[in-house]
Amino acid sequence: MPGPSLTHSQKIQRLLYTGCLLLVVLLCLIAFVWWSDQHSSRQTQAIAYSGQSLRIERPGFATIALTRQEDEQWRIVEPCPLPVNDQRLQPLLDALAPAAHGYASSEVDLDAAGLLDPAAVVYLDEQRLVLGGTDLSGERRYLQRGERVEFVPEWLLSMLNGGLSALAVLEVFPTGLDALSALSSPTDDMTLPALNLTADSLEQWRTLSAQQIVSWPLADSETAIAARHLEADIAGQRTPLTLHDFQHFLALRFENAACAYIMPRTSLPDSVFP
Repeated sequence: MPGPSLTHSQKIQRLLYTGCLLLVVLLCLIAFVWWSDQHSSRQTQAIAYSGQSLRIERPGFATIALTRQEDEQWRIVEPCPLPVNDQRLQPLLDALAPAAHGYASSEVDLDAAGLLDPAAVVYLDEQRLVLGGTDLSGERRYLQRGERVEFVPEWLLSMLNGGLSALAVLEVFPTGLDALSALSSPTDDMTLPALNLTADSLEQWRTLSAQQIVSWPLADSETAIAARHLEADIAGQRTPLTLHDFQHFLALRFENAACAYIMPRTSLPDSVFP
């Protein structure tokens, strides 16, 4: 025997109850998906790169190679020896860690993804990572790791394109400068006055920081106006260097180095190049 029929008010209450129940289930499902994604991300980020070498190749630019030293510190070894800025390197290593999600390369149009003509190629030890174009959102880039295609942050290419300036310590004398003396050289501009290195000017040299670090010789640059040859005393070791004066900037290069520190002409006293 059927029960009494529900009144209109009871029907409304039942619909509201059912709707609330479905909303709770939906919120629980959303929370579970969010937790699973965060958990996967944390697991991925926890995979610290334990390799010993990193090499960056970009079309038209010198290869940049880094190695992990015995003290576990990274150092740039190519195109020239430079200390690494760990705060810049670590986000790069994190971004290159294996992603939680990806696609088989056979499922991806590699040409459309820019992976057949890559913007950059990175080698983690001997593992080849190919960096391609951006996805439709413009916020992620395609990265091919073997037979797998993943996504990495868009800024990764900008960082790689920063070259040495993005990865190296920009301080010219990061371990300190005890003394600095002027040297004479047949290539010096004989019209330059003798360099007077006072205590104040020496302090200015100690705090020198480059805007860029670039390969030497400079590409597509005007000829230097003048040059000064100097010798720096760094922790008891005497190191020759040359300061080149260009029209719009200064370039400091340690002896036989394949790189130079680029800085504004205002970085040093006017008496250096009057």
